[in-house]
Amino acid sequence: MSMPKDSLKCIQDAWYKMLVDFRAWYMPETVQTDEWKARQISTAIKSCPSRLMDDSESMLSEYRKSQNADVLGGATAFMPIMLTATALIDQPPDVSQLLPVPYFVPVVIKDQLVKIRLIAKTVRAQIAFYATNSHDARSVCDQFCAYMLDEDKRRIAVPFEMAGSHIEHSTFTVLENQLFPSPVPSEAINLSIFTIDVQLIGYLPQVLGLGGQHDNNTDNGYNPDGSAVEKPLEDFVVIQADKFAEDGHVRVKADRGTGDITVENIHD
Repeated sequence: MSMPKDSLKCIQDAWYKMLVDFRAWYMPETVQTDEWKARQISTAIKSCPSRLMDDSESMLSEYRKSQNADVLGGATAFMPIMLTATALIDQPPDVSQLLPVPYFVPVVIKDQLVKIRLIAKTVRAQIAFYATNSHDARSVCDQFCAYMLDEDKRRIAVPFEMAGSHIEHSTFTVLENQLFPSPVPSEAINLSIFTIDVQLIGYLPQVLGLGGQHDNNTDNGYNPDGSAVEKPLEDFVVIQADKFAEDGHVRVKADRGTGDITVENIHD
């Protein structure tokens, strides 16, 4: 049984897609930024390893090495370029920002009675934009800060991979109410670098009951030797769960003895 995609990777992919959406939103002000907007996305926005965050020169060096390996001799990596890096922050969000849900709660997913708990997380994301002059770099970064003032744009729906090929969406929100670009000093001639940092807060969902490999040994206590107790999930019985959606309120009930499930539409 294969493991679902790592939760940080899910967040990174959603953040990257948001940057792609920003490029579509962006209005070029110069010849170079017009070329950046029209360029193939794989050479316009690139992700870098988390370890390179706050080291703009190393981020650019890593990008140039990977890019130049695929071009003919004498060619160089494309400029301008947006590079980005993301990393989990150890300190969780303050409870005033995001309430933790550390206990499993019965819910309905795909008409199945399952259990879900939510882990509050903070993710730091950084973009660095590189151009041959400050006007190009400042144009992109200033418009990115304006983009983030839109309440809808600053909320990112992250599709987390669960067991059973289920995708559970969880919204991560950019915490800062106001962003601003920071110029980065560089010894390179004809190179302007601006960075923008944000913090994203949201929930990492954990679901039991979808056929995952840890369904039977999660939250069941431990044996005298310290190993987790293996306990079939069937021993857990939910007799009622409610599903709320825009089109109404549905209540799912299970018979404790027979296991039969009935679905009832509730008119509040």
